[in-house]
Amino acid sequence: MLFNDTVSAAEKYRRPGPERLKLYGSLFAMLVLTAVMGRKRSGELGTRATLKQSSFARIMFMDIGAVSTLGALYLVLNGKTPVRVPAALATLFVGSFALLPALAYEDWVAMQDKDSAE
Repeated sequence: MLFNDTVSAAEKYRRPGPERLKLYGSLFAMLVLTAVMGRKRSGELGTRATLKQSSFARIMFMDIGAVSTLGALYLVLNGKTPVRVPAALATLFVGSFALLPALAYEDWVAMQDKDSAE
């Protein structure tokens, strides 16, 4: 029962639409806010020291690279606009800062094409 409810709730994100654009926008806003507001605090080790001391941090750092690579591949293979290749390349360097806007743009174009077809 819980699985079916979860699948039903996620259905609105399956295809390009306003809900998915809101999701991309919210994720991007949180990403930017975290980057701007998440300044270094006193007592922090810093990136290099953290990566040297924590195997969990190293694994998460590698995971971010893997997810960015998968996102870039998804964008190249499934994207329909000319933005997909430059955005995929940018994703490999700046991650979600490039991927989220590119996915939102792909959805926005798909929504415009759908509206003009009707």
